Amino acid sequence: MKKKTFAPDTPAGEILREWWLALKDDRGARAELRRAKSPEDATLIPAAIDLVTRLKASPLMDHGGLIARIPPIAGLAAHLDPHAERAVLHDTTTLPERMARLQGDRPVVSQLRFRRLLRTPRAELYRPMIRILALLDHQANLYELAESMFWWGPNIQKQWAFIYFPKLPKTA
Repeated sequence: MKKKTFAPDTPAGEILREWWLALKDDRGARAELRRAKSPEDATLIPAAIDLVTRLKASPLMDHGGLIARIPPIAGLAAHLDPHAERAVLHDTTTLPERMARLQGDRPVVSQLRFRRLLRTPRAELYRPMIRILALLDHQANLYELAESMFWWGPNIQKQWAFIYFPKLPKTA
């Protein structure tokens, strides 16, 4: 199996972790990123530019979409709870598993919303993911969030579907 781009022990994962730890202590930068309404807004924020600049020193630099794909990840990372470091950096529960968890008798993210999310193209993914993170109490694994958003497309969408749907309770 191919090693993930943003795994904690990869150069990109280490840079992402260091950047997020600095961001969690910088309320101003975090607030500015949280106010970004679109990936384009996030691209113009110094904290997102800092992450892109840091990642240019990693093997990720070889990927042509770095400048377009990283600022939205920075914006979404700013929505992660800075007080939930364990969940953000160490919990390996996937995003689809978190979305499928029951809240009462319903999943945190409804099947309808999840299906809609799977059909969302990368260019329109930013706002729906902000809403998803809010439903997840702003707790998600930073590395998996970055990996999924960076590589968003048919393969990630299929992986998410095969994780989410089996976790739902079976109905008669």
